[in-house]
Amino acid sequence: MIRKTIIGLLSAGALLSVPVLSMAEEAGDAGMLSRKSPEKIISERLKQARPEIQFGEPRPAPVKGLYQVQVTGGPTLYVTPEGDKFIAGEIFSIDANGFSRFEDPYVVEERKRLLAKIDPKDTIIFKPKQKTKAVVYVFTDIDCGYCRLLHKQIHAYEDQGQKKPGYNDLGIEIRYLAYPRAGIPSASADKLITAWCSKDQQGVLTALKNDQQVPPAKCDKNPVAADFKLGGEIGVNGTPAVWFPDGRLMPGYMPPEQMAQALGI
Repeated sequence: MIRKTIIGLLSAGALLSVPVLSMAEEAGDAGMLSRKSPEKIISERLKQARPEIQFGEPRPAPVKGLYQVQVTGGPTLYVTPEGDKFIAGEIFSIDANGFSRFEDPYVVEERKRLLAKIDPKDTIIFKPKQKTKAVVYVFTDIDCGYCRLLHKQIHAYEDQGQKKPGYNDLGIEIRYLAYPRAGIPSASADKLITAWCSKDQQGVLTALKNDQQVPPAKCDKNPVAADFKLGGEIGVNGTPAVWFPDGRLMPGYMPPEQMAQALGI
């Protein structure tokens, strides 16, 4: 899992490998740091500590006094202005009804902007036979168990002997984006490329998710690498990840009726 890999790279043990400055060097650095912005300090410190990790641009976090940095393909870091400590994880709101996952309005708006730029022709679409009530984008991987479960429930399905409506039956249009968890290049990426480069994209994607053998296919213009990069930039670190029209990004599998409720349909 990419998330586990990133967290491993960010672990305390890994960070201990960063060279420790002498007192004189630290005193000199303190003077230099005082003349730099917190954003500049944080960027420099993160890149110095872990040059192999791709960090986004720091900006003020919703938690007062901290700055946030998105790790491409990994967690959001909440960093001190001095760039000497960070917290990796999610923010939750506390209210009278309990706890709820906090979505930063700035991040949500940025996701909406990026969502509007996606060409539907670059996605693999499963559209309701009747009226479409809502469109969601789903970052998917071929070999992910919950991705396969979600795909099996696009249409009506059996659950403990009871027939239930699938996403399409509830008016939800699924537009798939590619996110090979193993990265690029990888066998997972090759399978996704095969699906996107096939004439029957829906049929091939379904066959691959059902673990059927499909001849490999390649084409110059496939969106797999671009989708993978986009997912990492907006905070995807696992699959499936559901991208709602209002900019929310929900990690993990959601049953059809739960997704319809979250969409307000």
